[in-house]
Amino acid sequence: MSLLKVLARPLLIIYAKEIEMTFFEAAAKCYRKYFSFKGRAPRSEYWWFFLLSFLFAWPLLLSEFEEGLWFSILSFVYFMLTISVVIPGAAVWARRMHDVGRSGWSWLFLFLPVVGAVMVFRWLTKKGDEGENRFGLPDDLPFVVTSSDSRKR
Repeated sequence: MSLLKVLARPLLIIYAKEIEMTFFEAAAKCYRKYFSFKGRAPRSEYWWFFLLSFLFAWPLLLSEFEEGLWFSILSFVYFMLTISVVIPGAAVWARRMHDVGRSGWSWLFLFLPVVGAVMVFRWLTKKGDEGENRFGLPDDLPFVVTSSDSRKR
């Protein structure tokens, strides 16, 4: 390897930038990777999907506290939307943990009072590992890369 390549490598890492996804890109990617618990998810993908889940749940949760036909319909819609975000939410959680080098089973730390919540929150907000880790390469792209696309990279 030439001296120029050895010296230029750290400069590339310094100027590398994490690609931030928009709300709609993150939501679309999470639903495209509905059952995908492998790979990695950047912070923006996880937190945008967390916001989407919150936006689905919070207003419709209010329908649980009232009576009547209209509120029964809203309660059913709330149930269906909640079901629609549980599996992709768990998948993006596992991929987010993979991005920081942790197992997808790290949610079990939440059973440790206070300390577990602090640890998990730290992992969720931490920048992902640079380059490849044991779970693969970073997946910062706002679209899903198929096997035929990966050869073109």
